[in-house]
Amino acid sequence: MKKEKNIQELQKDSLQELSDKDLLFLIKSYVTKRRDYKNIANLIRGDEDIIGKMIDSDRVFSKVMNCKDRILEVSPYFLFSLLLRRALREKREDTEFIEETIEILNSTETITPWNRNRLLGLLEDKKVSNYIVNVLTRFAKSSRLFKIVEGEEESYNYIVDMIADSLRSDNIRKFYTYCHIGNYALFLTGMVPEYIEYRYEYKQRPVDEHYYVDFGKAYFSLASEHINARKNRLSDTLSQLSEGFEVVVQVLRFMNSEYLYPDKVKTCGEIH
Repeated sequence: MKKEKNIQELQKDSLQELSDKDLLFLIKSYVTKRRDYKNIANLIRGDEDIIGKMIDSDRVFSKVMNCKDRILEVSPYFLFSLLLRRALREKREDTEFIEETIEILNSTETITPWNRNRLLGLLEDKKVSNYIVNVLTRFAKSSRLFKIVEGEEESYNYIVDMIADSLRSDNIRKFYTYCHIGNYALFLTGMVPEYIEYRYEYKQRPVDEHYYVDFGKAYFSLASEHINARKNRLSDTLSQLSEGFEVVVQVLRFMNSEYLYPDKVKTCGEIH
């Protein structure tokens, strides 16, 4: 049962299943001329398209950004959904970002060359963005970042230890470990790159952000090829995360610096 739960954790939350609290906050933030919030909730509940349009509205975005207690008023899933969707939209409309990113991606070894349509396809992929939001939601609780399986006692602070675990694990745990390594590398490089830089510069850890990018790409790829990925319709999503890892990192850094911590000193830039 626990193993099945951990597969579901990778896809746990969605806009179709927003909590009553999140849905009520969304409606109150979006609707201005009606007060029958419960009736509206019953009408739109489960409608991902309508809920998505509401979350993407400037009105709801302003309400969240101007609320000092926004982390407490909405769930982490709702907050990350709103901010990531906004960041992805900003980057889809950023011609300079699109051109520079394509050039960077094609400067590395790639089987299929990147072009505008392929990059926009990644930035518009709702399954990919929802997977990322679920990862951010999981790791909002910092202790979860270091555990391959939810609820287990053992923690893993280093990728090499996670890899060692995968080598002695059964097939289904290998899948969790592959995904976790990808998620872990994506979270560190996208959300807390200064942590990697600090350990590299001052703790004399012999790994920089490229180490995490390389392992993140490699293990998302391994996860995408696993039978459990196919069974749970995650193959394409994990493959996209592997091939477009650097793109997602840049979007997360943009989201982090522009929306979550706009006053934080920006020391980490693009991955070349």
